Amino acid sequence: MKRITIGAALLTSMFSFAQEKKDTIKSNDIEEVVVNGRYYQKYKLNEVSGSLRIQTPILELPQNVQSVSSQVLADQLTLNMSEGIVRNVSGARKVEHWDNVYSNVFMRGASIATFMNGMNVSSTWGPINPDTSVIDRIEFVKGPAGFMGSMGDPAGFYNVVTKKPTGKFANSIRFTTGSYNLFRGEADLDGVLVKDGVLDYRLNLMGSSNNSWVENDKTSKIIVAPSITFRPTKTTTFTVQYNYQHLKFNQPGAYLMSNDGYASLNVHTNFNDPNFKKTEVKDQSLFLSLDQKLFKDWIWSTQYAYMDLNYDGGSWWGTFDPNNKDVLNRTLSNWQAKGKNHIFQTYVRGKLNTGNIVHKIIAGFDYGDRKYKADFSSFAGGPFPIDIYNVNYGVDPSKLPSSDFYTLNSSAPFYNDQGVKYTSYYAQDQIEMFDNKLRLTLAGRYTSGKTYSAYPNLSPGTPIVPDTAGEFTPRVGISYSINENLSAYGIYDKTFVPQSGTGINKTKITDPFRGQNIEFGLKKDWFGGKWNSTFSIYEIRRQNILVAGNSNENNGAPFQVATGEQRARGFETDIKGEIIKGLNIIINYAYTDAKTIKDTDPKKVGIQSPGNAKNVQNTWINYRFENGLMKGFGISAGYQYQGGRQSWYGVNATKDQSLPDYFDTNFGVSYVAKKFDINLILNNVLNKKLYSGYRGDAGEYAWIYNAPRNWRLSIGYKF
Repeated sequence: MKRITIGAALLTSMFSFAQEKKDTIKSNDIEEVVVNGRYYQKYKLNEVSGSLRIQTPILELPQNVQSVSSQVLADQLTLNMSEGIVRNVSGARKVEHWDNVYSNVFMRGASIATFMNGMNVSSTWGPINPDTSVIDRIEFVKGPAGFMGSMGDPAGFYNVVTKKPTGKFANSIRFTTGSYNLFRGEADLDGVLVKDGVLDYRLNLMGSSNNSWVENDKTSKIIVAPSITFRPTKTTTFTVQYNYQHLKFNQPGAYLMSNDGYASLNVHTNFNDPNFKKTEVKDQSLFLSLDQKLFKDWIWSTQYAYMDLNYDGGSWWGTFDPNNKDVLNRTLSNWQAKGKNHIFQTYVRGKLNTGNIVHKIIAGFDYGDRKYKADFSSFAGGPFPIDIYNVNYGVDPSKLPSSDFYTLNSSAPFYNDQGVKYTSYYAQDQIEMFDNKLRLTLAGRYTSGKTYSAYPNLSPGTPIVPDTAGEFTPRVGISYSINENLSAYGIYDKTFVPQSGTGINKTKITDPFRGQNIEFGLKKDWFGGKWNSTFSIYEIRRQNILVAGNSNENNGAPFQVATGEQRARGFETDIKGEIIKGLNIIINYAYTDAKTIKDTDPKKVGIQSPGNAKNVQNTWINYRFENGLMKGFGISAGYQYQGGRQSWYGVNATKDQSLPDYFDTNFGVSYVAKKFDINLILNNVLNKKLYSGYRGDAGEYAWIYNAPRNWRLSIGYKF
């Protein structure tokens, strides 16, 4: 680890000797538009997307926001959110669990929320893994972001910005193949129906099929995503986006379990049986957005999202036979679920002057209603034992559940009903002084929300009582331009989540979970804005965590107190862009010290926060020849390192949850012509056994392997 850290520091120091000009784009437009040559790789983005509402260039923004462009995803041959997109952002890491379905991303000591086009779409086991065929960019917002929302964890969120019409003809098709019988086809049809920007369209299509490195596992996926932009007047823009995904797979995640330690089984082993029920997921989402220019520098924006998620499947789990540590007794469960989201936003943003001071103002209203209902009932038959070192497949179908078992039964014992609902009002003034050398952000948000999650049939007659809370959360930020290429910033922001518990003498605890972030940083553009660097230090506090009280103080009855606290401290650095002509890099490092600092149980104080990794360092280098015989050819290489890893299992775990260090390597070659490109990537070049997992309270080890050495070949054509 020392060598990697020292090497990254030396590389950062060498880069910092060269600089002068500036080319940072400053615009109030909703999206950034950059025109470049054929071989230009767009690794560095100067503006956040319009879906983040703010109208400030990243260099001047008093917060650490890292954007990952679709060009980066294409160069790395990444297919979805679970496949290493996080490597492009300091400190972000994907934590395993049901990878076929959704991505659980951790950053700054906690799991972060998923936004799509500026709207919080997080749900239980969802949303479905965002697919790169519909992604324009992904924005990682670190820490609370009051300009987007204040009900959630203070670690931050990632925002998936989907492809929309560009107003020009730009069609492409792509075919990808690779290890484990991967076959994938994509089409991106972007064009104009009525000229002069009146009516534009875009249609993204994707179909894929692939096996896995484990036995008896296959996944197929279909995506249909049309969108239309209509401009009835020069000041009005209306966009409709629809996204349909159909996903079918044998199992949600290839967990392995053993009493003999992590990675003690062959990487190709699978405990799933080919006769167990396969799972189908149907996901539909509709996004409507209206942008109306009111007058000079003022825009009124309104967005609405509807999401409909349906799961039809089953899952298995297992415990070891007490008389034979090598025999796992599998049990089957239903997995029928429906999720529905209604999300609405409306806000105005614009500028006004008071003398020599410029005010950039945002004011708006947010509403969200996210519901999830599921049936996780266990099958009474079984168990279905296997020898983990000699797995025999082919469970007798007559002993398996009938199709009637796999239904969403609201009367079932393990019927689960949960949801989130909130209304929120927000106002922000970014005050620009001294010819925009100094920027002061003053903002506040009032949010009234409720959350609930219950199994109502386990306690018949007991109504579901939501956790409710209403909080005002302030936001104060400052950014100062030391020169036109270098800025320093500081930010203080807060967030909360409703919660409830039973206190001493059966009193009701309604104090919400609260989080806050204090952060300082430096941002710099180099060589005319071709690449940039960001350095930040922060401290996040997660307070009012419910912990166990001393039952002796309550006549032996258990109760809770809202006194638990976790703290995450760390620093992060990101370097991104074109260092010299043809050479693009992404280098980042994060140190994250996240742990419990207050608990009624002294043994838990000092325990590392679940899902955290103390050291994360990533490097990606891509060089493309622009002249001579090698013109158009490119080479790329990269690695991911994670040290001091902790499983997601929780601070209440009775066994050590530390995981060994993780080191993944990649290498690629490519060629780009005017309308044609080809890219070959070799992943896990060193063929290491890479995995993440946890240790159960019974002493068993559970883990999911990453793929062993594998390759992908992608061929694209533009017309």
